[in-house]
Amino acid sequence: MKCKFIVSIAILTAALYGCAGNSTSNTTGPRPSPVISGPASSPSPVPTAVIPKNGDYPGRGVVTKINPELASVELNHEEIKDVMPAMQMEFYVSDKKLLDRLKVGDKVDFVLRYKDPTETIVNIRKVQ
Repeated sequence: MKCKFIVSIAILTAALYGCAGNSTSNTTGPRPSPVISGPASSPSPVPTAVIPKNGDYPGRGVVTKINPELASVELNHEEIKDVMPAMQMEFYVSDKKLLDRLKVGDKVDFVLRYKDPTETIVNIRKVQ
């Protein structure tokens, strides 16, 4: 019984690899890269994920939504250096009281605390 099972696996493996080798698709080899001449032809760096160091980071943005029940605020924020690019994103706040004096449309400065892997606003204030 054990030999039949091993032979069956071997036949199945050979069939699968045999079919893959006899593919009729048009993949005869690597495709040549397009050639771009001039100064733009230098290769672009590949983006990599950057994990911020634990700590507090200053930010600036505009309030787009407030959710007191979840203790969160959505901000359309500028780049937060060493953390993330500019975007619109919802953040939790460390204390619901931070939301008391805010309204949608307010321009704010805030402090984002990154503590692997959580991001929380620990201070936020309206600016003129």
